[in-house]
Amino acid sequence: MIEYKRHNAGNKKLWGDVVLSEIKELWQAYVNDGTVSKEINQDILDSWERCRKMKVNHMAGYGTTARESVLKESILKRQELIELSRPIMENVFEMVKNTSHSVVLTDENGIIIDLIINKDIMDIHSSLNFVTGSLWDEKSVGTNAIGTCLAINKPIQVIGAEHYCEYHHKWTCSAAPIHNSKGEIIGSFDISGRAEDVQTHTLGIAASSANCIEKQLVISESYNLVDTTFNSLLDGIMVIDNKLKIVKINDRIPELFHMKESDVFNIDIGRIFGGVEIEKNIFVQKNKLSFSDLTISVDNKKIECSLNISPLIEGNVVTGAVILMKEAKQVIKEVSKLAGFKANYTFDSIITVNDKMQEIINMAKKVSKTNCSVLIEGESGVGKELYAQSIHNESTRKNGPFIAINCSAIPKELFESELFGYESGSFTGAMKGGRPGKFELARGGTIFLDEIGEIPLEVQPKLLRVLDNNKIVRIGGTYEKDLDVRVISATNRNLLDEITKGSFRQDLYFRLNVINLRIPPLRDRKEDILELAGYFLKGLNNENKGINKAKVFSEAFEYKLMEYEWTGNVRELKNIIQRAYYMTEGEVIRNVALPASNASKGTKEIISLNLKDIERESIVQALSLNKKNVLKAARDLNISKATIYRKIKAYSIDLDNIEELAQ
Repeated sequence: MIEYKRHNAGNKKLWGDVVLSEIKELWQAYVNDGTVSKEINQDILDSWERCRKMKVNHMAGYGTTARESVLKESILKRQELIELSRPIMENVFEMVKNTSHSVVLTDENGIIIDLIINKDIMDIHSSLNFVTGSLWDEKSVGTNAIGTCLAINKPIQVIGAEHYCEYHHKWTCSAAPIHNSKGEIIGSFDISGRAEDVQTHTLGIAASSANCIEKQLVISESYNLVDTTFNSLLDGIMVIDNKLKIVKINDRIPELFHMKESDVFNIDIGRIFGGVEIEKNIFVQKNKLSFSDLTISVDNKKIECSLNISPLIEGNVVTGAVILMKEAKQVIKEVSKLAGFKANYTFDSIITVNDKMQEIINMAKKVSKTNCSVLIEGESGVGKELYAQSIHNESTRKNGPFIAINCSAIPKELFESELFGYESGSFTGAMKGGRPGKFELARGGTIFLDEIGEIPLEVQPKLLRVLDNNKIVRIGGTYEKDLDVRVISATNRNLLDEITKGSFRQDLYFRLNVINLRIPPLRDRKEDILELAGYFLKGLNNENKGINKAKVFSEAFEYKLMEYEWTGNVRELKNIIQRAYYMTEGEVIRNVALPASNASKGTKEIISLNLKDIERESIVQALSLNKKNVLKAARDLNISKATIYRKIKAYSIDLDNIEELAQ
């Protein structure tokens, strides 16, 4: 049995079907007869105990709907929290939406007061009544990240059967409490999705987002202390009177406006913020305004920023307003950092002893210092993104974002909005305030266009224009925004063939292919096979230190590696080494089956094994090594017991003759 330790969540391999089912077993033992295991995280166990004392029905968990009057009162009470949180929620959702997560804001009682639902998991929201106005404290729905973080006053992630109620066992949630300036809990920030999509970094994003909201609250609550905080903030701050005259600014404002301080005081606020209608919204209606993405014009200069405007009220009279501005690139930088948009690999991460590869690395290092577009060509699995990240980290842009886009994964109709963004109201379903595209998010850094050959032909002219002009126009936009982005693209296709077919523009090809890096396949650099295999094995030994003794390859196994034709390249080699490692009980990796080569040395016969053949062979070998113990075999293969039984039946594997089948 793989030991379930909640504090090992950083080890991604632990969060498979096997461990989720083990958590389920611990939960069943607890709810059925009160059995408490030391493997249960203490915060989770404490929550279970509270739920039991409150007589929460562990077989239920459907969200309780708060009374309409209670919801209205909560929204009114927490209006400022909602307004300050919304831009952060939208930016976080933009970063996590592809991982099937929704973003949620609650009040201090666990009532959902705002949320952005991911369309991929709307069915789960409906089945759990996880909607605006539903109550998610522990008493109502048992252990869950929202209710539990409010109960213990600290961030927490709850996965699968760690939820007390069985309704939520297909759910994962990460939440952090939000405090006001007095340290009192006023709400929580939550990111929720499917259990199988769990990511350990979502807890960090939730905690960082709650922290960002708390900072915004402090700013909003500290009007009377503005003199002492003005110049300590990265935000630009202006104070205006009731005649729209600027009376005070901090040092950041002249930088944002690219003007001298003395000239700033002559700005016509009513004109540059004309579309915001400050007089009506601030001075008449006494509203607070917030814009996460706004473009203003000062002295014929376009300035992209986020904006918060709050009225200064004495008695019942608005005497002025405080305007907080943040440059768009600063907002994007913070959001990118929050969402983990960065390059992790460097040239030191590329393992090779091949002379040709060393030449490519040296060339890539030289290219890194330039802003030239780079096209990386090579078969699937050779490590093209590894080179892209390394180039970014070797460049002067290393402190900027690294935005990777898989062009083959974007629906055709969403391509333009994903790459170039859109303005508010530009099409049905467009979010209010608009949305920056990936090129804008990559500003000051690098954008990596993987599988560039998949980009739709009708989008290619617009991409070419962006590359030529270093400017971008959002869908529905009326003016060009300056860009500062380095473009790296990659493909496993022959783009010259695609040009001949008419599916790829020749002018775009030449624009992307300023510098070309062609990564050779693994089968053409045999000397790297054992070098890479040893590197992967060392990593596995380090990961499992204290659990298993260090393993080594037998000479026979190394011979097999050298004889095999690596059609899947480095990615395939890594997968084979991982499978061999976990299927070997002893310290020497010997007789673990490799997929048959399609071009083995010394034979003209072509052997063809499809994925089903490989899967069947893997199951047979695992059952043989584990002496027909199905559960152990399933754990070695990192699949569930139900799955392996289904596969045994599907492939007609005879357990009584397993030794013969494994020959």
